[in-house]
Amino acid sequence: MPFLYFDFRKFLEPDCDRAAFIKSYLNRIGLNCPVIPIDGKNHLYVSFPKKQYNPMFKIKTVIAHYDRYPGSPGANDNSSSVYSLLKWAERLVQRPGIHNVRIIFTDGEEATSGGVAAQGAFGLAQAFKKLGLTKDDVFVFDCMGRGDVPVLAEANFPQTVPQAFIREFNELENRAENLLKKSANGKWVRAPCNFSDNAGFIANGIPAVAFTMLPSDEAEGLFRFERHPHSWDLLHTPDDNFESLEEESFEITAAILDELADLRTLAK
Repeated sequence: MPFLYFDFRKFLEPDCDRAAFIKSYLNRIGLNCPVIPIDGKNHLYVSFPKKQYNPMFKIKTVIAHYDRYPGSPGANDNSSSVYSLLKWAERLVQRPGIHNVRIIFTDGEEATSGGVAAQGAFGLAQAFKKLGLTKDDVFVFDCMGRGDVPVLAEANFPQTVPQAFIREFNELENRAENLLKKSANGKWVRAPCNFSDNAGFIANGIPAVAFTMLPSDEAEGLFRFERHPHSWDLLHTPDDNFESLEEESFEITAAILDELADLRTLAK
C-alpha cells in the first residue's frame, strides 16, 4: 500500500516496542516526546514549540491509544489513528502560525478488566484535573483505518449528570459536528459506539468526544438500526491486519485533522 510508509509494517510486528517507535519517529522530525508515567501506563506527550500556541484560544487535546489487544496486529485498532497523528504532527511542525494542538498517545486503552477506571486515560484525566486542565477540547481518534464515513460517537448521559457538564459537552459535540461537516464532504454520522479513551475523561467530568471510521453500508446499519458493524468483528483478532486497511480512510482522517488544526475557539 503506497499510502503507508514501509516502516508502518514494523509498527505492526508482534515484537515492536511501540512506544520507542513513536518516540523515534517524532525525534526524527524534530519533536521531543516525553513519557508521562501514570499508574503503570506510559503515555507519550508530543511537545510542540511554544510559539505555536496562543492562550486566547482553547487547547485542543487530541488522543489516540497506541497499545493493542494481545495477539492482534492492531492495524486498525489503533495503529491507523497513531499513524495519522504522527503524519499530522509532521505537518503541524512545518505549519506557520499557531495551532493550539496537544497530542497525547495513550497507553492502557485495551485494559480487559477493571472497567473504565483501569484504562490509562482515566488516570491521565485525573492528572488533568489536578493540573487544572479541565477546559481543553478533547478529541479521541480510534480505529480510523477502514471505510469512508467518519462516525461521531453518540453519548447519552443519565439525569444525575450535572447540567453544567451537559452544556459543555454539547458545545464540544457541536464543534465536532461542524468539524466533520467541513472536512468530510457532508458524509458522516452520529451513532452509538463503544467508548474509547473518551470514557476516562468523561468519568472525571471532562467533556471528550470520539471519532471512528466505517464503510458506508456499515455506518448506515449502525446509524439506522444499531447493527453491529463487520469492521468491529475484526478488532482484537489476527484479521485486524495491514491488508484490512483502506487508503481513502487515511485521506479522510488527514482532512479532519487539518481542519481541526484550523479550529479556533475562544478560551473562557
